[in-house]
Amino acid sequence: MKRINTGIGPLDQRTGGIRAGGIYVIAGVPGSGKFAALLQFLGTGVAAGESVALLTGTHPQSVFEQADHLGFGLEQAWKRGKLRLLGFTDNFEHLLQRAADPGDVFEELSACTGNGVSRLGIDPGKPLWETKAGTALGNRFVQWAESSAATTWVTLGSDLSESLSPATEWVLQTTSGVLKMERLPNGIRQLWIRRISPPTDSQGPVSLELVPGKGLQQPSGRFDRRRTDAPIGAERRLSLLKLADTMPAEIVGWARSQYDVVELDQPLTLVARLQDGEAFGVILAYVDRRRSRDAVEACRALRPLTAAPIIMVADDRLRASDRTSALDAGANDFLSDKFSIAELASRIERAIQSTRGLSPTRRYQDVPAESARAVTLEQAEFVKGVRERLAAPDGAMFTLVRVTAEHDVADVTGQVLAQQIRRDVGDFVGRIATGYGVVLQGARPNQAAAFLARVQNALERAGLGDRRLEVALYNSATEASRIAEILETGSG
Repeated sequence: MKRINTGIGPLDQRTGGIRAGGIYVIAGVPGSGKFAALLQFLGTGVAAGESVALLTGTHPQSVFEQADHLGFGLEQAWKRGKLRLLGFTDNFEHLLQRAADPGDVFEELSACTGNGVSRLGIDPGKPLWETKAGTALGNRFVQWAESSAATTWVTLGSDLSESLSPATEWVLQTTSGVLKMERLPNGIRQLWIRRISPPTDSQGPVSLELVPGKGLQQPSGRFDRRRTDAPIGAERRLSLLKLADTMPAEIVGWARSQYDVVELDQPLTLVARLQDGEAFGVILAYVDRRRSRDAVEACRALRPLTAAPIIMVADDRLRASDRTSALDAGANDFLSDKFSIAELASRIERAIQSTRGLSPTRRYQDVPAESARAVTLEQAEFVKGVRERLAAPDGAMFTLVRVTAEHDVADVTGQVLAQQIRRDVGDFVGRIATGYGVVLQGARPNQAAAFLARVQNALERAGLGDRRLEVALYNSATEASRIAEILETGSG
């Protein structure tokens, strides 16, 4: 049996090399380093004079930049004809689902790679076998890969702890080896050998360090395992990446209140800054439907360069496949369809804790006790509560809804407003000089519509559907001074 080196020294020492012509799945969550391992596997083949191929959803320029950062000259290999670079079409999964014989994709792949390829990388692998046909396409994939002369490495976006589809389970059970990459809070990578043929007697993970210009290497020992590898103070820096025509002002305002913000509108600019050694605690990308694919490409380019959580957000209702593609490409989380700032803050905190080992540092204020008890606060109490929110050092963003009702008798409008808020998240209602004020905690102005619809329905049920309400919205992140003025004067 012929063995070949993967180029990852500690792994090759552990296994004695892998079987030439075998199929190996390398799994891991975004940021674990599995794509870097795949590039190193291909780069090692190129360095040995082999011809290699890569099928990927990543833009070619991003592939070349990541490979160059790790010290593998794949762009030069491509120019010399030693690397054949293939990509998935935008609607690949849809076309595969509708194909009369989905297995034809493997014949097409063989034709595109041609003869003489000794190493094949596929990132990600699931699009090639995940269909409604159960395990059938997974079986076809394994048969096709085994019949080729190439050694195949395939990435899988999973930590192998969750339930997987029957097709993926089939692939994992029938391939030559299954590896799992994970990243520790201190930056060290661990490569677990879940299964490999022939088996190895050594137990425990292979520890690796991702070194610019060298790739995955034996750890140098300079890591303090008690700390994150981010520079001190980096957790306070946020890169706000605009991948849309416009960016909502309340998101920018909230981000500035929470972090030291660096605003960018070009992913490659952020890639260059990361390659130059700049560090961020969080990367927040605002996306619209038109540029969802650009966002996925940005994730693929950024993920190998930083351990910071990458959070993608969109006000548009994007497709489920957009979310899946983003997560597979390296995003830690994806929020869409009129998300709230409170939800965004919570997701960022959870991502930081899970990927960086940091304790949460930001908290919204608890609901004031008087707000929890009262149905409609008196004006003085309401004004005091709003001022406390405006002065909060943690930037507890909210939207103030100013409501004026015609002929309001016996405080009916105030009662209806109070019945429709959510006190458990910090909402409260009170009187102001011109009518009523409603604080919607963590909400953005575009989310007030649902609240107002509930109010209108409640009025109609009470037989007051013809009551005319005058409504104005003010967001604390962008209109704090205007809110303060309303509290002082009661004028709109």
